[in-house]
Amino acid sequence: MLCFDKLKIITSINYIKDIDENLFQTNSISGILQSHKYKKSKPSSLLIMNNYERNELVIEFTSKILKDNFIHLINKDTIYECLNNINKLNICTLDIDNIINNSEIVKCDPVKDINFQDIKELKNYTNSNLVNHSKWKNESYPNGFSIRKVVSTARYKERIVVYDKEKELQNKDNKDFLNSLSNKEKSLSHYKGKVRIEQNINTEKQIRELLNISDNQLMSVLNSDANPILTVLNKALKEPSANTHVVLTLQDRLRELMLKDCNFDLSKVEAEVRKYSSKNSSITNAMKPYRELHHRLFNNTVPAFDLRKLVV
Repeated sequence: MLCFDKLKIITSINYIKDIDENLFQTNSISGILQSHKYKKSKPSSLLIMNNYERNELVIEFTSKILKDNFIHLINKDTIYECLNNINKLNICTLDIDNIINNSEIVKCDPVKDINFQDIKELKNYTNSNLVNHSKWKNESYPNGFSIRKVVSTARYKERIVVYDKEKELQNKDNKDFLNSLSNKEKSLSHYKGKVRIEQNINTEKQIRELLNISDNQLMSVLNSDANPILTVLNKALKEPSANTHVVLTLQDRLRELMLKDCNFDLSKVEAEVRKYSSKNSSITNAMKPYRELHHRLFNNTVPAFDLRKLVV
């Protein structure tokens, strides 16, 4: 199921009422009301704007509007809860059913959370395997890195960011959000050892193309079975090829299969090793060849694994 961290919705201005004018900013020209705007960044980002000139209602929010359920992200199963939680703020009343059935998405951020321990190794792998370094750039990003297509025209821009979600949650900007949760430790535990891969799609045409849909209707977007992150990774990265210089022996091959089975997560590998080792065995010694192979796999210029398989 396709999941998102952020959506920007445009719908009819008729689908909002009971606006608290003490909380909404008013913009008037020559005494004629142009817009009402509500914007906040903490504990979760939310924008609501009534554009009376265009008869449009704009709503932009992130998965944090779901509070403790933010770990489930924005998707077809949680969209009603997202909008209902906005209503619970008592700043306005949204017509949820009409918004769900009669709205368009103009921006969205699809995401995929994967189990992986080492951002640096992922960055090295990605940088070594960009299909064209003049067309794609591997750049720094807080707690991770980004892959960006080098273009100047907005409609052709493509970007994916990869970052340690647990560390991102613990930064000072998220302090208010974590403190608003009923069980912040549970949320932090959910993201322990997880890397987020997040895509920014900023034009309506790109949404249709990358999600393989014919229109920008909210439910068309949420019901899409496309994999837009994989589509962009396929453009940015070289085709994987076998590397005989990394897997040298039959034992290497068997250990590689174990690593793949554990999504290259060394903590999971160690759990398996402990399960089948005697009490007197040295786990450090038993794990040494796995760690060495893991290092070779992710520090070799030719990939012995394929990042794309982790986002399927």
